Amino acid sequence: MRPARSSAAIHDDLRATRSPVGDGVVSIVRMALTAGWIIGPVLGSILATAVSPRAMFAATALCALAQIVPLGFLRTAPPQPRTPATPASEHVTRRRGLQVMLPLLTFTGLYVLVYAGEPIKYGYLPIYMHDDLRLPTLVSGAVIGIQPLIELILMPVAVIVARRIGMLRLMILGAALGVGANLCFALTGNATGMFVGQILMGGVWGIFAALGIIVAQRLLPEAVATASAIFMSSTAIASALGGLTGSLGVSAFGLPYVFLGAAFYGLIATGGIAIMSRSRPMR
Repeated sequence: MRPARSSAAIHDDLRATRSPVGDGVVSIVRMALTAGWIIGPVLGSILATAVSPRAMFAATALCALAQIVPLGFLRTAPPQPRTPATPASEHVTRRRGLQVMLPLLTFTGLYVLVYAGEPIKYGYLPIYMHDDLRLPTLVSGAVIGIQPLIELILMPVAVIVARRIGMLRLMILGAALGVGANLCFALTGNATGMFVGQILMGGVWGIFAALGIIVAQRLLPEAVATASAIFMSSTAIASALGGLTGSLGVSAFGLPYVFLGAAFYGLIATGGIAIMSRSRPMR
């Protein structure tokens, strides 16, 4: 099941059952997705090395098949009857829909700016550590691998803190951490700076991975499937923006100063989310 569809389905089921812990359930599902990105490559590489790549792909297929078993025992609430709309009301709803979607589109655009630093980092940080810093392979691998670990640890913490101070307010901190991370990559020039940058980046995605889809759905509560799809598909736009920025930045400024472009995007996102948080407090 695609992440956008699964998030929408979970939201609809929790809404139908009036669950008081809906946001926590969505966050746990997102944590499971992140954990899969950590555990899957490790187990896959071990299985491929110890047995064969075919065994690895077979295990992947079995894991995908195993998802059907618990889903088959779920009971969903019956759909609620909808009142037929008149042509005039449909026209008003369509016009109003464009206005209603503006906050979601704004938030998604800011998220694109935050995410744009990821393709720059994964494209050029390994090259920078290998060619310029001459770091051992073990150290470089530890630098890359520490981010998802920090992310997984901080995701439940982000949910708890967001209930106290608000989701968008916490995302201001998350975007600011991204600025600090990219400044570490651009200006420190040593292994310690790379580790600190990746730890800060783990904080960024510990916040946005846990709360981003929830904020998107709350900004368009009458169409959570649309909100989820728009938010999840924004990563493709961010990857294109980051790839373009990285290639042009390396050509113009070289390594490591290309990361200043990602820091600039993060600074814009920090200011934009701060403005949104004033008019839309979310807990």
